[in-house]
Amino acid sequence: MYLKDFSTLVFGLNPSYQLYFQNNNSLIPITQFLKNDQATILLTNSASGTAMSLQSFFKLSNQFVSPNTEILINYNSQDFKVFGYRISENRLLINGKLRLVE
Repeated sequence: MYLKDFSTLVFGLNPSYQLYFQNNNSLIPITQFLKNDQATILLTNSASGTAMSLQSFFKLSNQFVSPNTEILINYNSQDFKVFGYRISENRLLINGKLRLVE
């Protein structure tokens, strides 16, 4: 999924929703992101209890990221492609699929 697609899908949602990566039955907070030449990478931190809000993500990403970049989630040193989300208890739970080696 690209940043512009993600932005379209979450437009109008509560900006205070916190971002989490859902891996099986675990919820891992997304705490920050970084940008490289190919993607925006959401970074998880299972030791941190503070997840980034949707509002914080968009404030930062609008400053630094092109809308045509792919969104990935890095969890346990593996990159997952974002393919959807669901909302639960004021959280935006992002689903990912392990990125295949290209």
